[in-house]
Amino acid sequence: MERPDSTCAAAGGRVPQEVRQRLEDFLAGYCHQIDDGDIDSWPGFFAERCVYEITTRQNVEAGLPIGIMYCEGRGMLEDRIKAMKTANIFEQHVYCHLTGRPEIREEGPASYSLRSNFAIYRTMYTGAAELFATGKYLDTVSLAEGEPFFTRRKVVLDSRSLDTLLVIPF
Repeated sequence: MERPDSTCAAAGGRVPQEVRQRLEDFLAGYCHQIDDGDIDSWPGFFAERCVYEITTRQNVEAGLPIGIMYCEGRGMLEDRIKAMKTANIFEQHVYCHLTGRPEIREEGPASYSLRSNFAIYRTMYTGAAELFATGKYLDTVSLAEGEPFFTRRKVVLDSRSLDTLLVIPF
């Protein structure tokens, strides 16, 4: 099997190494901000006009359009964080994201689709840790404004059974 070089084959050509590195750093930064508890910065990873959704593999395979969560626009993401901080009551916990190397494809000028697998461990305030969720991220990221922003982040969970404690974003 041929090993990839510093670029990745893509629908529109090859993704230059510097773009790949920038997108990989963006994805890692996203997970680190959440894992470090900096939830206020979460909406800033998204373009003003964006979609964030969480669904299950079963829903995707059945062609069902509605999943667990759907947010359209950065304003809805900001409202989600505000509700988390002021209205929701939940046990304190933290996440630890483990993500695989993303597959990156150029979709158009300054637009890229990314797919990466993830496992998220959750540690409760008591110290108890568990595997919380596994799945894949299906993303569209724009570099049109010079900085990367999600225009779409679709979280596809492997399991259709999810703990009702879905407070912190994936």
